[in-house]
Amino acid sequence: MRSVSHSLAALARTASALQRPLGRLSFPSGHLCPLDSLSRPNQWRWMHGARCGPSVDEVAVPYGWCIDGEGPITVAVNRCAHAVVFEPCRDALRLPANVEALVVDAALRLLGVSTPPPNETPSELIDAFWLDQLLGLCMISPLGEPPSWPILAALHPCTTGFPVSGLVRHEQASAMSTWEQLRTDVMNSRVPWVPLTPTLAAWFDEGSLARWLHAGFPDTETMLNELAELLPPVDFERVLASLTSSQR
Repeated sequence: MRSVSHSLAALARTASALQRPLGRLSFPSGHLCPLDSLSRPNQWRWMHGARCGPSVDEVAVPYGWCIDGEGPITVAVNRCAHAVVFEPCRDALRLPANVEALVVDAALRLLGVSTPPPNETPSELIDAFWLDQLLGLCMISPLGEPPSWPILAALHPCTTGFPVSGLVRHEQASAMSTWEQLRTDVMNSRVPWVPLTPTLAAWFDEGSLARWLHAGFPDTETMLNELAELLPPVDFERVLASLTSSQR
């Protein structure tokens, strides 16, 4: 916590007490301004697509309530990419946890600051999307009557056909080998299965885009465990062999 400035910590406390997002201006020096008078805790997504002017040095955004309801937990960031979380129920400041990653990303992008690089790859996102589609279809299929392999394979967003072995090949996936390429493709409306507008894709950077998209899916291991119970062994093995990440 030594790296967090006194002003950033104070801004987090003030925004939590007022229950509204605030910005600290560089001119007039230290002046506070409301960022969105209509926002409420748990409704921090108003930041998506928004951008503060260069005079705003720090922002603090309430995003959720403490269990005892004493006040909203608040994330504050500055243009040096420092971040702090204030918990009013404990009257304590701490560094952000993984659960706050999306809020921190949005606050940094609100300032136009780069977010940390992603840990996941675009291939893992493609796999997560496909597995989620398979799981959703299996869940609504009659008991003991799982979808056939051609139907499962056709759900893959990057398939271009089925080879003799029955495995899905992903020729389109090689063109999205980086997050920047995927982001560019979304900005140019070339990735219809990614639920983002071109404008919002341009607002995200690589790290924030990756974390936002991955957050929409369960983890891959959980989905594979479910599919192993729902699919015939031969089709489940085909799924494993057809994962985009396994073909790198």
